[in-house]
Amino acid sequence: MINSISLFALNRRLNWPWWAVIVIAVLVVIAIVLQVLICLENKKVKEENEEEYCRENGVRFSSPIHLIRRLDFPRLYYWLIRAGGLLLALLIAGIFTTILKPGKFGVFYQQMFLGVFDPSDADILWEFLETFGLLVLVAFALAPAFKMKFWNIGGEGQIIVGCIVAAGICKFLPADDTVLIILSLFGGVLAGMIWAVIPALFKAIFNTNETLFTLMMNYVAFGLVGMFIEIWVPSGSHVMGLIPNGNIPEIAGTGYFVNLVLIVTVVAAMIVYLKKTKHGYELTVVGESVNTARYIGINVKKVIIRTMILSGGICGLIGFMLVCGHHYTLSTTLTNNNGFTGVLIAWLGGFEPGPMILFAALVAFFQCGSTQAASSIGISFEEFSKIITGMFFLIVIASEFFVNYKVVLEKDKLHKFIQTIKDDYGYLFAKKEKQSGNHIVNGQNLKESGESK
Repeated sequence: MINSISLFALNRRLNWPWWAVIVIAVLVVIAIVLQVLICLENKKVKEENEEEYCRENGVRFSSPIHLIRRLDFPRLYYWLIRAGGLLLALLIAGIFTTILKPGKFGVFYQQMFLGVFDPSDADILWEFLETFGLLVLVAFALAPAFKMKFWNIGGEGQIIVGCIVAAGICKFLPADDTVLIILSLFGGVLAGMIWAVIPALFKAIFNTNETLFTLMMNYVAFGLVGMFIEIWVPSGSHVMGLIPNGNIPEIAGTGYFVNLVLIVTVVAAMIVYLKKTKHGYELTVVGESVNTARYIGINVKKVIIRTMILSGGICGLIGFMLVCGHHYTLSTTLTNNNGFTGVLIAWLGGFEPGPMILFAALVAFFQCGSTQAASSIGISFEEFSKIITGMFFLIVIASEFFVNYKVVLEKDKLHKFIQTIKDDYGYLFAKKEKQSGNHIVNGQNLKESGESK
């Protein structure tokens, strides 16, 4: 991932002039573009050479394996394939752990479950619930845009700008905690809305590519975090301490309670919004067909802007909760990449409430459980949890192939294919033997002619 520290921070750390940083960035971009163009040209030349070879040599090839898209797939089989992917992910995670720590196969699974459902430690359960809730909320924030085929990959950046505004209000405004919490809430939500409406306006007016636009704005947000930390922490440590003001108070013995109440409220409201309101119907129609939406009188530009404002506002709310209800500080790692993880959860869930909640629970289980397992069995590196979670995503996404496609093996074509290979190899082998025989004959003739002379 591109370093989240801004050019301003990089310049202050390495004492490079601005023109040097710009020149290096331009050269890197040019090198990447040239490499991509070379790869594409090589691929084109290779394909042309293969086609020419097939024409000249009369190669006959007909694949016996075909992929057929499933049109009517029973829901039972659908969930069985998903469950098989989940079990395979757990198995591979256990094998990977055993490679790192031999003899810990069973202990790994035991500690994973204790990392989520340990009855002797209530804090573990609260942490799992908050991780699960935040992932659900990110998925529901992105789902409306995805349903109308607006690929908002900028959830991470929208959360980050909400964190920045909430942290700035709590750190610098002289007010009591209640006022600071209210101002931080509205400030974070407003910042997320503004950050999300920028690509929406460009899409609605200029039809720009929203995927690249929202993705690049994530990196701008990362840079802003680094810049503000540089400004707000003049000591040069680049680490902001705990913010003492504007913290959400503990209820029921935990600071996560208010966050969970907000998450449940917003998720319930989003389910109603997507399923029972006119706005939810309109964004679904826009996603199915823009031309149909225009034909029946839906203002497509208005729907795009309105939906992105909603998505950005929810992401800004998450930023507020991270600063005022969880970490009480600001850093470049505050979001734990939940903005990107939410994209996968929303896609795996088909942008439907029930499946998204289920996949968010599974991801939270892998994240919290693998962290506890790593701590218990003595795996020290911090990326272990991310590797285990990545395995889960990889296996489950791979299982989507068998959900959407059916592999058909045609026996007649398989026999023809095998026979074609035998004929081609037999022809080449015979041709080679014939050439070697000619060399022997020619050698004998030369020897005999020399003896006669």
